[in-house]
Amino acid sequence: MSIFSKRRNGGGSFAWQSAAATSKGNVRTHNEDAVLELPEVGLWAVADGMGGHAAGDVASSAITAALASVRRHPQPSVLVDEVEDRLHEVNERLFRESRDGGTVIGSTVAMLIAFERHVLGLWAGDSRIYSARDGALLQLTRDHSEIQEMIDEGLISHESAAHASANVITRAVGGAAELFLDMHLAELHDGDSYLLCTDGLYRELSCDVMGRTLARKHPEKICAKLMKHALAGQCLDNVSAVVVRFSSA
Repeated sequence: MSIFSKRRNGGGSFAWQSAAATSKGNVRTHNEDAVLELPEVGLWAVADGMGGHAAGDVASSAITAALASVRRHPQPSVLVDEVEDRLHEVNERLFRESRDGGTVIGSTVAMLIAFERHVLGLWAGDSRIYSARDGALLQLTRDHSEIQEMIDEGLISHESAAHASANVITRAVGGAAELFLDMHLAELHDGDSYLLCTDGLYRELSCDVMGRTLARKHPEKICAKLMKHALAGQCLDNVSAVVVRFSSA
């Protein structure tokens, strides 16, 4: 578990603890997921690569490698700009390689950035960010996928979508010449927990199970429990989770 405490005189800041885990699952022979945990920066990410064995590994690893050298900035806007710039650079490179090689090389991404009293979620694809507060689980992200578009159009229900065997991503890093990231800004409360995960996790677990597990206090134990639950099922896909818990300073 990684721990980072950010405190200042007069209060108003939050301390955070985090943990991360990833697995190839029970069926896949390799892991195309990648996770990033930078508590000293206040930055966390999960990425789910696509395009086959080598391509998927390359795409997700390119994202976490590009973000790994990001450093904390006193101005939140500078930190966000640097994160976005790194992702745009990766997108440009992966899209060029996809075009030149004639094969798709891309990856979803879900990121969380912590500030003094807020967190910012950024994402592309169907990797998700959830928040847990006072026993209530909330999905902060909206999937960029054909299934989500069908739900929005009223063609299928959420219940039917949960049992879909395939899902086509409509947005990803490397998927188009220009990358568009969605964002969600949230104010922090004491005891808030955040979960970043790939679809391999949330397709295995119900919201009830995720909510109860996130109610625990220690990110390392939460991560271990989530992975145990996922791997106890079929777990046909790679599975990754990053958990961040905040406390008022």
